[in-house]
Amino acid sequence: MPKFKEGDIVIYKNGESYELGEVKRVCEKEKGEEQCYFVLYSTGDTAARTPESCLRKIRNAYAYDIERKHAE
Repeated sequence: MPKFKEGDIVIYKNGESYELGEVKRVCEKEKGEEQCYFVLYSTGDTAARTPESCLRKIRNAYAYDIERKHAE
């Protein structure tokens, strides 16, 4: 069962920095593969396939207004 759903705001650890992202789609899980998600990290409409083990849920996201800038 996927840990995240579409629209969830997540944190991805990228080296020494952290990036906020929005889950755009749950990937189909293949046999023996870790659950992955397409996560939008930037202002465009492209997403990176990210394994579940690299993502963390933000538990208090409901307490913040998170607004993503869209590319013009």
